[in-house]
Amino acid sequence: MYHYEDNFFIIDGLVRVIHDASSLETDPEIIGDTLLAMIRLADASLRKVKEMVFQNTRMINRPENLRLLANTAQRFSEALDEFTRPDTLLSKSFSSSRDEILRMLTTHKAAVKEMREALLVQNAGETSFVDHVSGDELSELLREPS
Repeated sequence: MYHYEDNFFIIDGLVRVIHDASSLETDPEIIGDTLLAMIRLADASLRKVKEMVFQNTRMINRPENLRLLANTAQRFSEALDEFTRPDTLLSKSFSSSRDEILRMLTTHKAAVKEMREALLVQNAGETSFVDHVSGDELSELLREPS
């Protein structure tokens, strides 16, 4: 049995680091290769989890999982969009991977749309895409009791 929430938590944390990095001017020689590896890991993980959620229509908390996944994919898309801007230091170090990142960006933008449409269908139009729990609150909720 998979622990979807644990997977979402780790993937969301990874995407948050990537998103934060997209707004900073870090040295490509120090962080560039690692960040590109993280981007590839986030891409593969998001695609895999999305597929699992879409295949399992009887999943407990499916609407919530779709919402969380859509929000994470949206944040990832925003970061990828920043990395493709030609005026950043990291985009220059990613120049050889630019086409790959653009494909990821297109894929995840489409995935966000698909997940939000699935939410609308599942909830008959009564859904909010706004997080009701902050990242710190989520960490506290998922923490093991001592």
